[in-house]
Amino acid sequence: MSWSEAALVSAACWTISGLGYGVFAALDEPQLSPAPLIGLGLAQWFFAYHRCWRAAVAAFLAGFVVLFGLVDVLRPDLGRYVADALATGAASTVALTVFTLVDRASGRRHGAAARPW
Repeated sequence: MSWSEAALVSAACWTISGLGYGVFAALDEPQLSPAPLIGLGLAQWFFAYHRCWRAAVAAFLAGFVVLFGLVDVLRPDLGRYVADALATGAASTVALTVFTLVDRASGRRHGAAARPW
């Protein structure tokens, strides 16, 4: 996986996070979150283009820790919507960075099609 692809996917995640939380804040819907939508989008991207399970597990764990760690730290000072948007965007960026590092370290050919089942 290339770093430019990781940056493009990360930018898409930040856009969805910012727009989603902006819309939910305008509608005053604190129980809704675009985080599941981002997670489903990343899962679809993974299955369509990059089936490196080692990288996926590492990325999931890193993203999970960052998301819930940042939410707890940021919410008291920034409020729910801003803290959740920042935590979701940061978690997706960390997850994609970890995914790229592990994928590249595993020695897979970049741009190669995913292995069939």
